[in-house]
Amino acid sequence: MNKFYQISKMFTYTKLLATLFILIIAFFIFSSFYTVKDGEIGILRTFGKVTDFTDPGLHLKFPYPIQEVDVINISKINIMEIGFNELNETTKNYHNHESQSITSDDGIVFTDLIIEWRISDPYDYLFSAKNPDHILRNLVISSVKNIIGKSEMDYILTDGKLSIQNSIKTDVDENIKSYELGIEILNVKIVDARPPEDIISSYETVANAIEQKNILIKKAEEYRNQKIPAAESEADRIIKEAEAYYEERINKAKSETEIFDSLYKEYRISRDVTRSRMLIETIEEVLPGANIYIMDTHKGTLNYFTFEEEKGENK
Repeated sequence: MNKFYQISKMFTYTKLLATLFILIIAFFIFSSFYTVKDGEIGILRTFGKVTDFTDPGLHLKFPYPIQEVDVINISKINIMEIGFNELNETTKNYHNHESQSITSDDGIVFTDLIIEWRISDPYDYLFSAKNPDHILRNLVISSVKNIIGKSEMDYILTDGKLSIQNSIKTDVDENIKSYELGIEILNVKIVDARPPEDIISSYETVANAIEQKNILIKKAEEYRNQKIPAAESEADRIIKEAEAYYEERINKAKSETEIFDSLYKEYRISRDVTRSRMLIETIEEVLPGANIYIMDTHKGTLNYFTFEEEKGENK
């Protein structure tokens, strides 16, 4: 009986050891394979030291603890929210204070932001800093308080949001480089900026007044843009008419001058003939269509009369 018990006990130990051995072998086999998906990168470490970066696909490695792999998604766009907690009696905590800033004119403003970022350098993200996500959050909060602290309340609540969020992005980008977080900021968006609840109505009145002012300025600019082209067109028309009249008068004067010069040349050649011809042409111009009779008095003058007038006297 004892012998049978010993054999049974030995068989149990052997089975246990075999099962344990199989599990160890299976562990080593399964831990020797890893998969990197599209948009990811694998960082292979041998005895804790980075030895290779692997692309998407199925890969083989030595089992743990000889080699380890960290798979990082470098295409994923991560979202970080700052603020987005309403102030009331039950939620007055750290997450509310992270969006609270003091403006340059000693006002208080609560700012809700969305930060879009991705991993740009997997090595720096894993090994250059401990908890880079937390560091990034602190950098954003610090930048928000710094930038808003240089701006006035009215500017923040109205038309200054775009400029402020661009300044925040630039400031955070510079700080990330110095910390070597391996993170790239894609976008910073101010979703909401508001004063404390007890004075929010006053600031809304100011904001509405500023908005109305901007609307009136825009309408005035549109009216000006409509009138200026019409005025410029009218001015161009008047200038062109004046230039045309100027050219006409100049050409006419030149033509009259040429005619006078021509007559003067003829007058110098034959004064009497030219004088008589000019007199006759003048009479024809003054009395168009009349029958004119000219008599030479042989005294250096010409007498003329119309035939109709002479007939009238005979009657």
